[in-house]
Parts: sequence; C-alpha cells; structure tokens
Amino acid sequence: LLEGVPGTGKTSLAYLMLNQIGIPSGDILYINATRERKIEDIQTKIIGFVGSWALGPTGIKYIILDEADAMSPLAQRLLRGEMETYHRECRFILTCNYAVKIIPAVHSRCQTYTFRTLDRDDFTARIGEILMRESVAFEIDDLLKLVELSYPDMRKCINLAQEATLNRVLQTPREEAAATKDYLVEMVNLFKSGRTNDARKLIITQAQVEEYPDIYRFLYQNLQFWGQTEDQQDNALLIIRKGLVNHGLIADPEINLSATLVELKMNAQGVA
Repeated sequence: LLEGVPGTGKTSLAYLMLNQIGIPSGDILYINATRERKIEDIQTKIIGFVGSWALGPTGIKYIILDEADAMSPLAQRLLRGEMETYHRECRFILTCNYAVKIIPAVHSRCQTYTFRTLDRDDFTARIGEILMRESVAFEIDDLLKLVELSYPDMRKCINLAQEATLNRVLQTPREEAAATKDYLVEMVNLFKSGRTNDARKLIITQAQVEEYPDIYRFLYQNLQFWGQTEDQQDNALLIIRKGLVNHGLIADPEINLSATLVELKMNAQGVA
C-alpha cells in the first residue's frame, strides 16, 4: 500500500519496482479505482487476468489498483475477498491519497509505505534538477513562480514546466495554466459572500470527484477563511474533518462538499 498526497510518484514507483525485478508487461494489470466505479467490473477484470497464462517464470501476476481509497467500504470488503482468493497467483499493489480511508481488513493485509511531501526548498531543487537534466534554461524567478503555482504536487509542476517551455527555455508560467488554485480561491470567495449556487456550479464545472479530497485539504490549509478567532478555526477544522469522513460514505459527494462549505460559511459568520 503506497500512501501519499497526489503527484508524489506512487504509481510511478509501482511500475518502477515491477520493471526493476523484470516482470513482463503482460503480467501486470492496472486498474484505476476512480474510473471503475463498480466492484463487479473490477472483479471481472481480476478474474479474467488471473485466469490467463503468466509470461514470467514465477507464474505470479501483479495488479496495480490505483486510487484505492476511492472505493466504498463495501467494495473494499469485496476486494479483500479477491486478495485472499488469488493470493497464490497474484500480488496486489494499492495506491491511495489517504490510508485512513482503507478499511482495516485490507490495510492489515498490506505493507504500508508513506510518501512524505517534500519541503518547499527540496521541491524547488528537484524541479531545477529536472530542468537542467532536460537542458532547459531558466531564470530563478520563473522557477519560483512555477513552484508557487504547483507546490506540493510534483506531477503538476512537471506538467506546468513542460507547457511553459519554448525552445528549451522556461517562460514565465501563466497563472491561468494552474487553474486549480484559482478556482479554489474563487469557490471559497463565492461561498463566503453567500453566493452558494454560483459556488456549486463552479465545483461542478471545474472539479472532478477524485479532486474533492484535495479540496478538503485546501480548506484545512486555509482555516483563516473560516474565522479569525482560535475557537472559530478549531470548529472549522472539525467541520472539515466531518466532511472528509462522510466523503466516502454519502452517495453524492457533491452534496456533501457543498453542505460542508455552507457550514464553514456559517461558522465564519458566527452562526454555527
């Protein structure tokens, strides 16, 4: 079980490990749990994959289950059954953003590795190293702007750097290229001003369901939006925690997130 915030290289490491030990690509099945919403579809893929001949000499196959924390508790319980049934034929590599959303029955069957977020200086140094290895010239101010728009998501930073590079020279990154932070700030401002419907429309048009946990983290990192006093911010933290816990339990995550933001607005107004 590889756990860590988005963009830290969990899926890349899974493939790297399998490549390092010489596993043929035909013995690897990749499943994205955020796209395969039905456990029946996942089970069908696993059964079909396990039933085919292994190409490697060990006869072992490997399943990468990406974003496993997007699965409901019921789906995870069924997944546990598949892990037990095919433990002789298969090894499972799970990735997740939040290990607390993996049920104990699955968690206990995995060795967990946690990806820590790089501090800002190390993050900046790593991006600079990548640019130099790719023979991309850059100004320090442009590099710092790139980090400002994407930290702590390394994958996003690399993508932005690629978009902003012309003739092997890093151009000044455009803020609109990093729309995620812009729409989050706009969303918060809309809710704080009482424009709930506009904020909900913004969420629908800009955010994918798999991005919702990142929105909760954004809210947590900006408690000052939800009150100036320590008591207000403490209560805001509890509201955010409740919303994140309910995210995987409520049928419509959009309704849950909208309700959480309404509670936060009331808290900031001293109503909650």
